[in-house]
Amino acid sequence: MRGTPIDGGHITITSDPMTLDEVLAVARGGRVELTTGALDTIKRSRDIVDAAIERGDAIYGVTTGVGHARNERLPVEALDAAQPMLVEMHLGAMGEPLPTELVRSGMVVRLNGFARGGAGVSLDVAGALEAMLNNHIHPIIPRSGSVGSGDLGQLALLGRALLGRGDVEQSGAIVPAADALRDAAVAPVTLRPKDALAIISSNALTVGHGIALWQAVGDLLALADLVAATSMEAFGANPSFFDAAVSSARGSRGQEETASNLREALAGSARVDAATAVSVQDPISFRVVPQVHGACRDVLAAMAENLLKELNAPSDNPMVDLESERLLSNGNFHPMNVALSAESMNLALAHIGLLSERRCGQLWDAVVSSGPDGGAQTPPIGEPTPPFLAGPALRYSAAARYTRLRQLAQPVTLDVPALDLSVEDHATNASEALWVTNEIVEIVTEILTVETLIAYAKLFTSGSREPLGARTGIFVDHVGDQLEKLPVGTLPDETHDRVAEAITNDIAHILAGGTAGV
Repeated sequence: MRGTPIDGGHITITSDPMTLDEVLAVARGGRVELTTGALDTIKRSRDIVDAAIERGDAIYGVTTGVGHARNERLPVEALDAAQPMLVEMHLGAMGEPLPTELVRSGMVVRLNGFARGGAGVSLDVAGALEAMLNNHIHPIIPRSGSVGSGDLGQLALLGRALLGRGDVEQSGAIVPAADALRDAAVAPVTLRPKDALAIISSNALTVGHGIALWQAVGDLLALADLVAATSMEAFGANPSFFDAAVSSARGSRGQEETASNLREALAGSARVDAATAVSVQDPISFRVVPQVHGACRDVLAAMAENLLKELNAPSDNPMVDLESERLLSNGNFHPMNVALSAESMNLALAHIGLLSERRCGQLWDAVVSSGPDGGAQTPPIGEPTPPFLAGPALRYSAAARYTRLRQLAQPVTLDVPALDLSVEDHATNASEALWVTNEIVEIVTEILTVETLIAYAKLFTSGSREPLGARTGIFVDHVGDQLEKLPVGTLPDETHDRVAEAITNDIAHILAGGTAGV
């Protein structure tokens, strides 16, 4: 279940599992605190690493090289120097900087990973990372640098910032890391053996991004239900397909939730009524909204479960096993479940976009072919398009965006070559799969906005004053308020952007039955 979003606050990291909402709270600026129990776990883990080094064990990335140099033993006198070198040799990320919220998500996910005990990190490193979050000191991390076997190229920049090297972002300003740490009374870390590997050998940024998208998709589904319900008002849909008896017969929790949302949105509507419905059975793009939106909700629930597992499981290589006091080389850095969740989500969201685009077509036909006077609903020749007709004008743009959506829904997790002399011959591409999800959420929102505008045009030109549903009435009034603020001649894309911002920002208020704030 999606929790209530948290803004700011104070989050403690304990031996208990962290929640997705707690990650979001820290991402938005909340403070974080490692409890005594978490610090004890980190120390026990570190003691196991120190004991293994003292015994002279061969430990990947600690007493040996990494990647293709995994079997080359390092001289004892070189162990300390190898750690900052490990950070520097992985500084390979590129592209636009990540938003601060995503950087903070990744930082707190990694800090929580330290507290699981698998990292063997020094207490000083964990404490410095905690202090960076609380003093809003963030490494500048480019978007690309992970193939889904650890966010090495990006998290190396976190290690660099902890060392007091390079620049960081603090409260919107770019400043030298050394200055930011000094002003916050945080000493740059001295990396001990395994510390660098503990910092970079993780999918923290990928998991943090996935958590942000989990919330974004949940919000998008709420909007999609309301938009579909509004189109049902404009179309005069037959309500039989979201009857509770139909939904409960299938046994899908997501379908039941969607159908319930539709019933609440349309409660009291005089337009969506079995007795007066235009047809005994509507087009499939209307009729299967509970099934398609519900399936996406089921995928979202599975995604949340996989993100929770990845958030709270040691993903370190080598992993410190507290029970047996061993260091084990392993593949827990491979977030396959998160990658496949993203792939499934991308396909599920594409189907939601497909249904919306099809309903755009059904509604567009109705708008341009009929009206109070039986004529086409278009502005007189030579006159600009009024804002309330922006939707019909954007019909072809919605079709073009769906074409892009369909291409994005293709799998990306199989598109990684063998790397590092073929030692690293498989990867999940989880990060890229999630960036695809990011773009898909944006495109589906665009298509849903066009559908909203076309449905509004149909309602506006119908001339009917029959009451709308409990939620759809508020939604339509809110859209109308935005359109009334725009002068005739406003370009359809500007109208689209204004309405998109309004309905996405105020969806929670609308669903709560209150007034919107834009």
